[in-house]
Amino acid sequence: MVPDPEEPTPEEPSPEAAKPEEPPGSPVEPPLGEPEATPEPAATPAVPPPPPPPPLPPETAPYGPATPPPPYGSPEAIAAAEAKPGLGIGAGIGVGVGIGCGAHVVAILLMLATLMLGGMFGSTAIGLIWPFLLVAIAAIVMLFFVKTRGIAIGMLIVAAAAWIVVLGPCLGMSYV
Repeated sequence: MVPDPEEPTPEEPSPEAAKPEEPPGSPVEPPLGEPEATPEPAATPAVPPPPPPPPLPPETAPYGPATPPPPYGSPEAIAAAEAKPGLGIGAGIGVGVGIGCGAHVVAILLMLATLMLGGMFGSTAIGLIWPFLLVAIAAIVMLFFVKTRGIAIGMLIVAAAAWIVVLGPCLGMSYV
């Protein structure tokens, strides 16, 4: 029988047979005349990739519909504007300014009446400004209710203007 040229003969050692003395992964010792080489680090085990993030929930609008409002002047926009009952906050402020002006006219009349009665019995600063304080306190109480908030804001604007323009200088001149 003729040996196959691909197979090594028993006299010739195969490359796999030459290395059984060395354990796998052991460093090869360099010859004596050469500097010692550092062994290569062992291959680190592969780190598994992080798990994929969980799927996102479907987007929902937490505060209302996700659709954009209808365009200005469209029939849908006009119907939506007409569906709101009552006055808007701007109209309420305008109404409150009117009510505040009327209330301060009445408060001035009450202050003059108190001043005339105070001439007989003696007057104090609190005795003169009580009608204006009453209007301001009524407006502050109205701020707590949503339906009257705009009116109360208008009344407080007039009250602040009355204090700055009329009442402050009058009280300042009367007690100098």
